[in-house]
Amino acid sequence: MAISSSRGSRSTSTSTSISSRSGGPTLAEQNTVADPIVPATLSEPPKPELFEERRSTASSSKRISDEEPDTRRVVEDDDDGEYCSPPTPDDSARLPPGCHFGPIFTPSLNITITNDPSSSISSDATTTSVDEKTTPPRIIWVDFPASSPQNPFFFAQSRKYAITAVATFFTLLTSVNVGAYSISEESMKADLHLSDVLTAGGLGIYCFGFAITPLLLAPLSEEFGRKWTYVVAVGIYLLGHLMMALSKNVATMMIARVIQGCSGSVGATLVGGTIADIYIPANRGLPSSVFAVMAIAGSGVGPLVFAWVESDPRLQWRWVWWIQTILIGALFPFILLFMRETRESVILRRRARKLRKERGLEDGGRYTARSEIGKVGFFAAMKMSSTRPITFLFVEPVVACMALWMSVAWGILYTQIGGLPYIFRNVYGFNTNQVGLIYISIVIGALVGFAANFVQDAVYRRRVEKDGIEARLYAPMIAGVTLSLGCFLYGFTSVSTVHWIVPCIGIVIIIASIFTIYISAFVYLSECYGSYASSAIAAQSFLRNMFGGAFSFFTLQMYKALTPRWTIFTWGCVALVLSAVPFGAYYRGPQIRAISKYSKILMKEEKERIAKEKQVLDGLG
Repeated sequence: MAISSSRGSRSTSTSTSISSRSGGPTLAEQNTVADPIVPATLSEPPKPELFEERRSTASSSKRISDEEPDTRRVVEDDDDGEYCSPPTPDDSARLPPGCHFGPIFTPSLNITITNDPSSSISSDATTTSVDEKTTPPRIIWVDFPASSPQNPFFFAQSRKYAITAVATFFTLLTSVNVGAYSISEESMKADLHLSDVLTAGGLGIYCFGFAITPLLLAPLSEEFGRKWTYVVAVGIYLLGHLMMALSKNVATMMIARVIQGCSGSVGATLVGGTIADIYIPANRGLPSSVFAVMAIAGSGVGPLVFAWVESDPRLQWRWVWWIQTILIGALFPFILLFMRETRESVILRRRARKLRKERGLEDGGRYTARSEIGKVGFFAAMKMSSTRPITFLFVEPVVACMALWMSVAWGILYTQIGGLPYIFRNVYGFNTNQVGLIYISIVIGALVGFAANFVQDAVYRRRVEKDGIEARLYAPMIAGVTLSLGCFLYGFTSVSTVHWIVPCIGIVIIIASIFTIYISAFVYLSECYGSYASSAIAAQSFLRNMFGGAFSFFTLQMYKALTPRWTIFTWGCVALVLSAVPFGAYYRGPQIRAISKYSKILMKEEKERIAKEKQVLDGLG
């Protein structure tokens, strides 16, 4: 982002940046797949004619890598006139719709096409034989025709709804899993003869799978596409549940939880990228917010539903997993039928390969998708995807502080999920069904946070001209304080002399605060790090889920050693200290980012992009 040292001087450039986003998401936004929640509405609704113009002129602008800009080449199109003369009208007319001539291959162009080893054109080639004449080889860019139904942005509305429905239902099932495990622990412990530590380990391992696997998902979805990543993940998730339902010992149960965590992380990660693929930023608000509710409220829905299964001696924990197995099995054919490939770079690469196979060089060039230029190898991309987020945690202060704050909040969430049965059974004498009903508090809290997100978005639109991207931090500043207050209320009222509804109010405040922090922190990091957003978000997602898994191991031990009152009070104090993070980011964020290695790169990219955008706008008159 364009950043200066003073809040007033940065507002103009930032608002220009925001307005430029309304013409459709950047490649970086389209490929943000590291976390389950995509920013809600990031901009005002775009002007349709401006959006069409930008889509149609996308082929004449500089193309920079979407996820790994430092490893990809910058390619200048023929519109700049630097490398090749314009083709004749007759040459252009014979190309398929959406295709047009690009630059000539010359040594000075210095580009590499790596994804098609069989191609007859190499990066250092200067001539090739076309129609028995020696001519310089050239690129034919493969793009979508205007308003093409193959373009995910122009899918039929019914198809978008179907894709969103099946993807977010998968998210719901992965969230339900957490609460369902917690409510069924008692009968599982008795049946498999588990200790408290081993039982908690099943929940922790699931979270660790959510932390580690997303670091590898970006290269997988880039190489194989989103659709087949979903298909394989849901299939493996189904097998993990089947294995869990049939478990006869702790080893089988633990392996099943590893499988569930690794495959289920796709439902909590890839769905955000899918929504970004098919909706322009102005239209992402509702599907993104619904997705966020599914991701958090599901942990309350699981115990609410499966408490009745756990309490029936004929069913208990095995049927908790059999029922989930049936639901996932029912989802699988819908994934196959309704899910379509939505990743633009994958679709265009497949089209380019098809055109090369069918037409070869007969049209005077090599059909090439832009994502093929300098494409990083699969294993190199895997290494970068897994190491850069960890690097961000150590070298980026904004990422480190936001990740730590969000991680503690997520750990507190897991004290609610895993600790509710202990508190309400031991303090209030509730039975399993009554404890299940208490989880309604988590669902209500998620809905309150859902509503608060729209309030924050309205504040952002009013304040962005003055505050820049720090206008995203008003709700988190309030939520950080209310999170600690909710902990204090919940902790000090979890005693038999206080009516049970009071600690439930504390739970609602806690969950609503966590929901607000989660969404706002995600959006803020996305806008701070632009084309590096996927790495920044992957960093906080990794640390957050590692904290969630770790908290599940010692929550009950803390409750027993300190009592629920002082355990929750302790974490409320930690939350209160960390509530200073959004205030620090609001008042000192620009200065902190100004000394950041990656922010300096992004500042330069942002200036170039705004200058290019101004040229487009000037061209429109």
